[in-house]
Amino acid sequence: MSGLIYTVTERLKYESAVITVRGERSMNEMSKDLGKRLAEIKGAEVIKSFCYTCPWQCPTEVFVRDGKIVYQKGNPESPNNIGARCAKGMASWYVSQDPDRLTHPLLRTNPKGERGEFKQISWDEAFQFIADKLAGIAEKWGPEAVALTCHHDPNTVFYHHLLKDLYGSPNMYAHTSGCEQDRRSACLTLFGHVFPMHDFINSKYVMLWGMNNLGANQGLWESRDLIEAQSKGCRLIVVDPNFTETAQKADEWVPIRPGTDGAMALAMCHVIIDEKLYDEGFVNSYCEGFNGFREHIQEKGYTPAWAQKITGIEAQTIARLAREFATTKPAMSAIFKGSGYYTNGHDAGRACYILDAICGEVDKPGNIHLKDWAPLGAPVEIPEDAIRAPEKEPLHVAMGFPLAPDLPNSRLPEAVINGDPYPVKGLFVHSTNPVMSDPNKDRVLEMFKHLELAVACELYLSETALECDIILPETSFHEQAEIRQGMWLGPEVILCQPVVDRVGESKPPYEIVKGIAGKMGWGHHFPYEKWEDWGEVAMKDVPMSLDDLKKRGFWAGPIEYNRVPNGLPTPSGKIEIYSNDYEKAGLNPYPEFVERSVIPDADFPLQVTHSKFSMHCNIVTQNNPLLMEVCGENWVEINSGDAEKYGIVDNSYVMLESPKDSIRILAKVVEGLVPGCVSIRHGHGFGHWAMGSIAKGKGAHSNNLMDTHTNPVTGANCYNECKVRVRRAS
Repeated sequence: MSGLIYTVTERLKYESAVITVRGERSMNEMSKDLGKRLAEIKGAEVIKSFCYTCPWQCPTEVFVRDGKIVYQKGNPESPNNIGARCAKGMASWYVSQDPDRLTHPLLRTNPKGERGEFKQISWDEAFQFIADKLAGIAEKWGPEAVALTCHHDPNTVFYHHLLKDLYGSPNMYAHTSGCEQDRRSACLTLFGHVFPMHDFINSKYVMLWGMNNLGANQGLWESRDLIEAQSKGCRLIVVDPNFTETAQKADEWVPIRPGTDGAMALAMCHVIIDEKLYDEGFVNSYCEGFNGFREHIQEKGYTPAWAQKITGIEAQTIARLAREFATTKPAMSAIFKGSGYYTNGHDAGRACYILDAICGEVDKPGNIHLKDWAPLGAPVEIPEDAIRAPEKEPLHVAMGFPLAPDLPNSRLPEAVINGDPYPVKGLFVHSTNPVMSDPNKDRVLEMFKHLELAVACELYLSETALECDIILPETSFHEQAEIRQGMWLGPEVILCQPVVDRVGESKPPYEIVKGIAGKMGWGHHFPYEKWEDWGEVAMKDVPMSLDDLKKRGFWAGPIEYNRVPNGLPTPSGKIEIYSNDYEKAGLNPYPEFVERSVIPDADFPLQVTHSKFSMHCNIVTQNNPLLMEVCGENWVEINSGDAEKYGIVDNSYVMLESPKDSIRILAKVVEGLVPGCVSIRHGHGFGHWAMGSIAKGKGAHSNNLMDTHTNPVTGANCYNECKVRVRRAS
C-alpha cells in the first residue's frame, strides 16, 4: 500500500504548492495548476481517465511513476466532479496491485456441484474451448440458448457484437434487475427515457423517495448540487423508512412504512388534482390520459385519509406536502431504488413521477432531466449481411415480462434448470456475481449445475466464478481502455485509458472477444490491433478527435432543456400517465396501489429493508484493505424499541432468521428507523466465501434469507420482500 504514502518532504512540498497556487489563481485554475505541481513533486506522468468503482464514472487524473499509481484526483475540467473524488475512488488504485487478482485463464477439473477446482490453461486453449462449446450449443439448442449477464460495463458491447450480431442470441443483459429496474421501467413508461438525471442545482423543492445520494456516495456532482441548492433555499424532503445520511441533511424526514410509497404519492396526486393545483396547460398539451387518471384516483378513493392507514403518515402531512410540492417551482419528485425492491414497486415508481408530470415539472431547470446522449458509436461495424437475426424472442419477453427493461435475473434459473420458457445452456457472466448478488443463493447455485458452458470474465475468483467451467482473468479499469457515455446532465463522452501494466496474463474484453471470434471464423470482423483503432471508430461522430479526448479525458456538449413539447419517444409522443404499453400488455394503464407480497407476522415480525455504505460499491471493494479498514463488515440496524423488545444490545451479534435461512450479523441499535423494520446494510456485498483473502469471511451474506420474489411487471429482484425475526447470537 505504499503507492499513496507521502514522505514528510513530499507532504511539505504538497502544502507549499497548494498555498502558492491558492494565492495566485481562481479555484478552478488552482485545481488545474495543482495537478501540474503535484506531478512535478512526484515525478509522475499525469494520465486522464475515469474511475469505474461505481457506475457514475467520475473523470480523473491518474499520477503514474515507475509503472505504479502514486496519486489520483478528479479531473478539474470535468463537469461531473470538478476535481472531487470519493473514498471508493481514491482507494481504487489498490485493484491494480491486488495480489488476489486472477492472473491466468482457468479450466474446471471437477464435476459441477462441487466446490470448483481448476487448472491453468493458455489463452489459446481458452478461446478454443469456448468456441467449441458455443458451436455445439448452437447446433443442438440454437443460439438463443446462450445468454450474457454483466455489470454496466461499456466494453460489454464487444460481447454483443460476438454473441448477438454474429452468433444470433437475443439474450444480452445487464444487472439492472438487482439495481434500479423499477425506476428505469417507470422512466421508460412515462417519458421514454432510460435514465433521467437530476437538476438539483436549479430546484427549489426536492422530494426524494428512498433515494440516499449522500449515503451511497455516487454521482458526486449531483450530491454537491443538492447541498448547494439547499444553501440557496431549496427545501429537501426525504421519504424513507430509514433516517439515512440524506434524510439527516433534509428539511423534513417522512418515516414511511416500507413498500407504501405508491400509496402516499397517489394520495398527493389526489390532493393536487382535487384542489386544482396542477398545471392545466401542461397536462392538456403534453400528458396522455390526465382526465382518466383524475377519475381513476377518485374511484379508487386514494385520499390522504386512505393513505394514512397504509403509510403511517398523517393525512394532514400528506396534504401539506402535496400543496408545497405543487406550489413551489421548480420542483422535483425523484426515486432510485428505495421505492422498488417490492412486488408493487413498478406502480410506486410511476406514481412518484406522475407528481412531476401533473405539476408541469419535467425537463425544465430544477426538474428531472431528460438528458441528451452523446453521438458515440459502436466500436465495431459488423456488415449487415453478416448479422444473424435471432430466431426466438428475448428471454424477458418469452418469460412474460415484455415491459422489463432488463432480464428478470431471479427467473433465469427456471430457463436453465427447467427449460422454461426455452432452454438456456450457455451463460457468460461479465463483472458481476449473481451467486452473491441475487436472492435465493441456493437456486442460483443449482442453476450452474445445469449449464453446458458457464464463462466468468472476472478480476477475482468470485463465488460465481467458482461455479463456472472456465474463468477468464479480466483487466481492471486501470489497465484497459473504455469509451462511454458520461452520467452528467448534458451529452458527454468519457475516456478511461490504460495507466499501468496488466496483472499477469489478464486481458481486456475487447481482446478476449477478438480471440474467441478468431476461433469461430469471425476474426476479420474485429480488425483492431490496439484499442485506439476501435476508439477511432466509436468516436467518428463525436466532435472531438480521439487524440484530443486522450488529452482532455472527456467531451461535453451543451445542456438542453424543455424537450417535452418536441415530442417524446413514447407510443403517444407525450408523457404517458395513461400507459399505452401497459394497456397493450393487458395491465392497468394507470398506477394503482396493492400491498407488497410478504407481510410480517407473529413468527417473523420484522420487515427487511436495505441500504448501502458510502465506502463500498458493488462486490469488489470488499477486497480493498483501505476501505475495509474504514468499514470492515456490514450490519443490521434495528429500532431501539424493537431492540428492547427482543433483548438486543447495540454492537452485539444477532441471529437474523427468515422462513428460508438465517445469518449471524452485527446489530446496531438506532432511533432513525420505522419500528417493525430492520435495515440490512449492503446486504449483497459482504459474507464472501471466495473473492479474495481480505473479503473472505467478513460480515454476513443476507440474500439467501430471501425467497425468489420478482416484480410481476418489471422483473426486478424484490430484495425487501422478506420477513425476519431477531435474537441474540449465542
